[in-house]
Amino acid sequence: METKFDVIIIGSGIGGLTAASILSQVANKKVLVLERHFKLGGFTHTFKRLGKYEWDVGIHYIGDLAEGSMLRTLFDSVTKRGVQWKKMEEPFEVFDYPNFSFPVYGEKERFRNDLKSKFPKEEKAIDQYFKDVETFTQWFGRHFTLKALPAFFEKAAKLLGLDHIKTPYITTKEYMDSHFQDENLRALLCSQWGDYGLPPKDSSFAIHSMIVAHYFNGGYFPIGGSSKIVDSIEPIVEKNGGAMKILHTVKEIILDGDKAIGVKVDVQKGKTITEHSFFADEIISDAGAYTTYKKLLPKQYSEAFGSPLESLSTQGTTSITLYIGFKESPTKLGFHGENHWIFPTVDHDESYAKRNDLIHGKPPMMYLSFPSLKNPEAEGHTAEAISFADYTNFAKWKEEPWKKRGEDYNELKATITEGMLSFLEERFPGFRDLIEFTELSTPITTEYFTGHKEGSIYGLSCTPERFRQEWLGVRTTVKNLYLTGADACSPGVAGALMGGVAASSVVLGLSGTLRLMKELFQKSQETD
Repeated sequence: METKFDVIIIGSGIGGLTAASILSQVANKKVLVLERHFKLGGFTHTFKRLGKYEWDVGIHYIGDLAEGSMLRTLFDSVTKRGVQWKKMEEPFEVFDYPNFSFPVYGEKERFRNDLKSKFPKEEKAIDQYFKDVETFTQWFGRHFTLKALPAFFEKAAKLLGLDHIKTPYITTKEYMDSHFQDENLRALLCSQWGDYGLPPKDSSFAIHSMIVAHYFNGGYFPIGGSSKIVDSIEPIVEKNGGAMKILHTVKEIILDGDKAIGVKVDVQKGKTITEHSFFADEIISDAGAYTTYKKLLPKQYSEAFGSPLESLSTQGTTSITLYIGFKESPTKLGFHGENHWIFPTVDHDESYAKRNDLIHGKPPMMYLSFPSLKNPEAEGHTAEAISFADYTNFAKWKEEPWKKRGEDYNELKATITEGMLSFLEERFPGFRDLIEFTELSTPITTEYFTGHKEGSIYGLSCTPERFRQEWLGVRTTVKNLYLTGADACSPGVAGALMGGVAASSVVLGLSGTLRLMKELFQKSQETD
């Protein structure tokens, strides 16, 4: 077994895949990607049931992927145009409340004008909101860029006042309460809070702005499913002598003094687990900040920020996903592939406070997505319904084997499933009649396959406090060890991808970013 590589990447999520592709293409690095799951891709993998139903576990839609956009150029570069994207039909989202429903179209000015038509008394505040969203998005871009540069750049920017605006660390609720009078408008503007995992009173308005702006021009979905991403990147890595290995669980980062030089790995083959070591000049972790610092490194490397690392890893939502297979197309009920955000109340903080009612069959809110209607190559008709509840509701079964967690666990899942289906049937009569298959996934399954603390899907919590942490970024407290993915930038596929871009540029050196952009953008035009 080969043990020496140029770069080792822990985890095959989009952050790790992006870094692997860039370093293979731009610097001809020999990259080893190690994945604990039996499938590559992290939250970009798919799975099938009954031979015809296929679901994407993490990608439900991505914004800002129009031809020529920066994100599209990056995706085309790292996949060598191996992924084709389909723009979702309009409206691409619907915000559903008890007394009104609001369709969202992928055109910024239409969104703004639709808001003004519904809330004419708030016109000035709506205009200011769009300006502020742009301002906070630009602030986040500067904040993220400075984090990827050597520390003296960040310090210089602070001295010059270049890295912040007056109030970058406010919550979404603080912004909404100080700018809008109408509670329905406040609720409507916060409808996508599930995309960053925290309700208005806890979430950073900067991250809210990033997500809102991300979808100003609609949503996109990968044709053939998100597995096309890893399918296109694996050959790029292998071309330089690199490899991607499944069922390789990294247990420890090997240090030589205060420098990372390799990893110890549990390799599973059948029922046998053996330990192996791999070595490289640089190590990039896509396992998340908490796992990297708390599980893979000695504690002295995180002592200075252990408390915020702990609190940011436990605050926030964990998701419960119901995978649905239909006998007939959901177009029969009028769906065309749009996402639905369904809320029984306009008070999102109240919905969040009631999140644990889900385990009693009473969902506090729900997100509904139709992957088969977004993907023209889908074989079967599918949907995904997502709600939230705390990890503690499932923790007692965490040590039980996957799919063999006992009758009590199965009964809890049955209660949740029934509650979610009843919730959907009440909103969309006839929904249950179309269903042939369901399967529920809980946070302990997410934790089992990803290793993320308490089954987190978004990484560290997107509170204002997260963005005050000077230690959090691509660089770590260990030489030659870097973070990629959501914790290196922001949650979601686009944020994790940007984490991969940043990690790659740091590995490439001070001139890495310019070199990276120049070479990747040139490669994105190639058709080989």
